[in-house]
Amino acid sequence: MPGFTRLGQDWLVGFLHLMTCGISWVVKRGSMSHCPQCKHLRSRHQLRADGSYID
Repeated sequence: MPGFTRLGQDWLVGFLHLMTCGISWVVKRGSMSHCPQCKHLRSRHQLRADGSYID
């Protein structure tokens, strides 16, 4: 993803968290599975057939 696009996405996500008083952040952290190493959503990672991470 280009840097400008990533910056816009980060600003939009931050704005939405601010406007919902942090509720969206709590829902995202509490209900979705995250990578234990980098804290990204697991769905952002590619997996091998054995379940290990490619990246």
